[in-house]
Amino acid sequence: MRDFPTIKLADLQEDYPGVFESAKWVDVGVGWLGLVRDFINEALPHDPGLCVYEIKEKWGTMRCWCDTDVLGARLAKGKAEAKSAYTCEVCGADGWIRRPPPGGGYAWWRCLCDEHASPDQRKWGTRRRPTDGMMQFEGQWYQYDREADSMVPIETPERFR
Repeated sequence: MRDFPTIKLADLQEDYPGVFESAKWVDVGVGWLGLVRDFINEALPHDPGLCVYEIKEKWGTMRCWCDTDVLGARLAKGKAEAKSAYTCEVCGADGWIRRPPPGGGYAWWRCLCDEHASPDQRKWGTRRRPTDGMMQFEGQWYQYDREADSMVPIETPERFR
């Protein structure tokens, strides 16, 4: 059970008719609502038939399952997912992926700002993975460029060659 408000699927269905019609659920905090809206608003001009099935948190970042093979829509999706690694899921402020404590049992990774991280989470440190913000589409690799606020083409990362 979350201890913070989540985005309501019904609200997205109302705001974006047809896009979330087949969605099973949306299970992320309201801090990521701007990312979801930016993704849809950026993707729809590229793919007016965009269909989102699910949005959830996985390893501290947002994951969007949608049906599109259109590059512009895929890049919008990748950008939103990448930005979630820098955005507090609770309030939308700058955040860090916070790991659970070593040996602390089961706990979710979360992207949280200092205000919404517990004292323990602030002690546990922050995390960025080497592949955060990267995606591949039809053989081309892209990485989120925070300064440009866009996905930019890159060479295939060494670990995938």
